[in-house]
Amino acid sequence: MIVGAGPAGLLLALFLAKKGIQTHVIDSGEALDDQPRATHYGTAAVHELARAEVLDDVQAEGLICRNFCWRKLNGEVIASLNSTLLDGTLDQVTCLPLNQVSKIIMKHILEQPTARVSWGHNVIDIGQTDEEAWVDAETCKGTKRLTADYIVGCDGARSIVRRKLFGADDFPGHTLEEQIVATNVSVCVLSNIPRLLTRICVDLLRL
Repeated sequence: MIVGAGPAGLLLALFLAKKGIQTHVIDSGEALDDQPRATHYGTAAVHELARAEVLDDVQAEGLICRNFCWRKLNGEVIASLNSTLLDGTLDQVTCLPLNQVSKIIMKHILEQPTARVSWGHNVIDIGQTDEEAWVDAETCKGTKRLTADYIVGCDGARSIVRRKLFGADDFPGHTLEEQIVATNVSVCVLSNIPRLLTRICVDLLRL
């Protein structure tokens, strides 16, 4: 059983299901997270997507980044990478918003007879006996207990699985107090970036 239907949980589920292992993914949400998040995947991630046999679909919907850079608001280049030397290999950076990658992985999971996904399952406790592991999850029909041979926590920064394993006071790491705002921009002329960011900030302040 995998707690969390994010990209890590879904990719693990796909790997296991393709090995014929009965796999059940549960998530507190009602559907895949569609918020803008990561877009670029380096060599290590690309190799895993290839191993899961989803890379062709990801690259068909996205693109291979052969040159890219980071800039200041005034257009000044901070750093750049040229990956043209990696043309024709699996080492090239591949770009596609993470929510779209998750949809591709989910499509492949649903094709596996040994995998299933359950939404609306908010895990509140975990445990184990000598025979099995279990989670208690709140659902629209009340709290229910689900069992499996193994429980895997892929439930993000506020992971209930990890907090239950380590204890609330001994949980390694912390959640940043600062908020990060992300959005996708389809087409943007470089000279208009400062104006665009100012407008976004103003719109956020109005919220």
